[in-house]
Amino acid sequence: MSSKRTLLVACALAALCVAVSLPESLDWPARAALLAFGGAAIFWTLTELNGAYVAVAAALSLVATRAVEQQALIDGLASKVVWLVIGTFVLGAAVAKSGLAGRLTALITGGGTTVGGLMWRMTFGIVPLAFLIPSTSGRAAILLPLYRSLIEADDDERLARAVGLLIPSVIVISTICSLTGAGSHLVAVDLLERLSDKTIGFGQWMLWGLPFGLLACLVTAFVIGRLFLDRETRERRVARVEAEAGPLSAAEWRTGVVVAAMLGLWLTEGYHPFGIATVAVAGAVLLTMPVVGVLDWDEGVEAVNWSLILFIAASLVLGRALISTGAAKWLIGSALTTSGITDDSPTLVVLLALSALGMSAHLYMVSHTARVAALLPPLLLLAQALHLNPVAVAFLANAGMDYCLTLPISSKALLVFQGGERQAWTSTDLLKLSALLAPAYAALIVAAYYLLWSRTGLAL
Repeated sequence: MSSKRTLLVACALAALCVAVSLPESLDWPARAALLAFGGAAIFWTLTELNGAYVAVAAALSLVATRAVEQQALIDGLASKVVWLVIGTFVLGAAVAKSGLAGRLTALITGGGTTVGGLMWRMTFGIVPLAFLIPSTSGRAAILLPLYRSLIEADDDERLARAVGLLIPSVIVISTICSLTGAGSHLVAVDLLERLSDKTIGFGQWMLWGLPFGLLACLVTAFVIGRLFLDRETRERRVARVEAEAGPLSAAEWRTGVVVAAMLGLWLTEGYHPFGIATVAVAGAVLLTMPVVGVLDWDEGVEAVNWSLILFIAASLVLGRALISTGAAKWLIGSALTTSGITDDSPTLVVLLALSALGMSAHLYMVSHTARVAALLPPLLLLAQALHLNPVAVAFLANAGMDYCLTLPISSKALLVFQGGERQAWTSTDLLKLSALLAPAYAALIVAAYYLLWSRTGLAL
């Protein structure tokens, strides 16, 4: 880290300490929670330290300063969120190894289509991955070979740039489609349950998220196609990409059956005694079972992003500490005093405020999970103070926070595609895209709220 960056971090930490020490109404546990959260946010934003390391260190500092009990660390790892993410990582690895992921790419890039047609087909093909692979970087890793084979077969710089932006952009935007589209969604549901005793099931999330996410992805494809491709290029035929053919293999059949069963149980949650975490772990066990499975146990364990698991667990500790110590309630009280938002504020004003806060969060907090862990507890307490629907606040905040397309560092999926051997797009290209896409995304949130969400249980 450069000397200038070190000085900036030191100044930010000093300012945080001064800010937290001033309010007389805060007791020590609340001050410690604010220091831990604020310090973690500073290190996440201004340094290159591993996000999981920062989260674990911040959570440990809460225990060391006796702001929370030692059991809080154990409870974080024992959360159903952690087990669900572990299971879905194994599921993603099995889908890839069995060959089903390869068949999906073959379906997306079928021969004979135009460049414009390819953009639409890829969009429709990428969206379902949000239900199968819980990590944006994992979805990007699976689709990177597809991108490479495409640009090798069709050596057109304009196509490489457009598709190189389309794939990670749709991966990011489609996250809102599924409860399992990101670990941050699971953290959000956990916090919602603890603070309001309400929850969002897999089917409910899909009802609200899939129509919005799919439309947002189509708008994304349209904007990229018009911004980076001329009409002649869009109408040109794409070079044929060799694809697998023939009937499904035994491994593909077994994986497909397990995946279908898991999705069925997730969609019917509430009609049987098995939670989504239990279903995910059961699916992971089946997919790594001798003879029946397609992975051996070691492969399944290696497929799990353990750094992300620790990040989620530690983030849960931090998020819960804000609630249990009263720090989040104090923050909301301060915000209410200065914001002017009251029970009488128009719904549109509240909706726009939630959207603006969520969509801007990626500019200063690059992790999905960190954004949810830091921002959702105070927002839920704000909902309580203003007598708003906490489920609506949680989902709308996540819809905003799932937008992170302004800078390459805003999403791991973007970094995967920018960090390839052949860099097809630049940070300037991404800024151009976001300048058009961000207002469109915000408008879609408003439209979705009034046309769908407010009519199906998400009225503020």
